Amino acid sequence: MKLSDIRERLSPEMQELSTKLLHLANASGQTLRKSTEVAQELAKDPFTEPVKQQAAIAELLIILLHICDRIASAAFQTTVPEQTATALHTAFMTALVGATIPAFVRAACPDEDEEEQEETQADLLHLYNARAIQYGFFPLSSKTEHVHEPLLTLSGIRLAEALECSENAEVILHGIEVVISTLTTLRTKLPLKEAIGKLIAGTK
Repeated sequence: MKLSDIRERLSPEMQELSTKLLHLANASGQTLRKSTEVAQELAKDPFTEPVKQQAAIAELLIILLHICDRIASAAFQTTVPEQTATALHTAFMTALVGATIPAFVRAACPDEDEEEQEETQADLLHLYNARAIQYGFFPLSSKTEHVHEPLLTLSGIRLAEALECSENAEVILHGIEVVISTLTTLRTKLPLKEAIGKLIAGTK
């Protein structure tokens, strides 16, 4: 099955979550761009600015998907038997990633034909899988609000790399702030719990 075919089979809750994840990633990308440091970096080469901007949004989308993965996995493991939890987790993330990545590519690369978009989707999926391994080494918890946990620091670095200014400490710090705000919005305002709850309810 193609990634692009998955969206047609999504539940309304998953469709809404996928759509809102995309909106949140785009909005967070715009917030990132408003930083003076980021704006200055982008302005250095106007011809590459759109590509860098889309690369940063892709990184934001990947961290959002990764956190959805972590939250869903924990929710399933604590509410249903292990075998069922594994099956639900796989189904949840396959559907969410399979719907969200093609939608992002269609919006980011409207001039590409279908074959080119499928190649771009495959590249982004590969990047998502690579990031999932990297991010998976770090816990998602902070002991103090003054110390950025490694996961958030790494995501800030990845944003700076997408903007091709990986050594700019101010950009990295601003990226971390944007990621923290974005993840807070994911947890408090997006229908993540509803989508997870629907799957759990279907097993009882």
